[in-house]
Amino acid sequence: MKNAYAIIIRNGLILLVRRPGMPVWDLPGGALLPNEKERDGMQRLIKELLSFDSTVEDLIGIYTKEYHEEITYVYKVQETVSQSRMESQDYGAFNFFDIHNLPLNIFPDRHRQIKDYLTGRYPVRWRFRQNRWLARIEKFITKKGGL
Repeated sequence: MKNAYAIIIRNGLILLVRRPGMPVWDLPGGALLPNEKERDGMQRLIKELLSFDSTVEDLIGIYTKEYHEEITYVYKVQETVSQSRMESQDYGAFNFFDIHNLPLNIFPDRHRQIKDYLTGRYPVRWRFRQNRWLARIEKFITKKGGL
């Protein structure tokens, strides 16, 4: 499964979003369609999820997880029209935050990805490590239909 997420900066602030019923902030983005190019998919997701046009600029990094068949692409994305109006039926909330003072309840992997953006040394290839027993338990639960 391929995912793409955007780092969108406006006036030195980073855009974070929350899905309905989830208490965790995240970067905007989500799953890519099968056989969809990553940059095209990122642009499509921004248009569908936030209702504004964008330009996909730089690849920040490619992230994988041990014991998972998941790959995540993180891009720097620029609004086509500055200060675009955002509307979303998919997100319960969206807000701009100080990039150096992120909220505590942010999705854990995003800390690393935002840190990689701040270093300016990208693209990065990173593999998140996970306890193999935890991965096996998650896989077992998923197969049983619990998750």
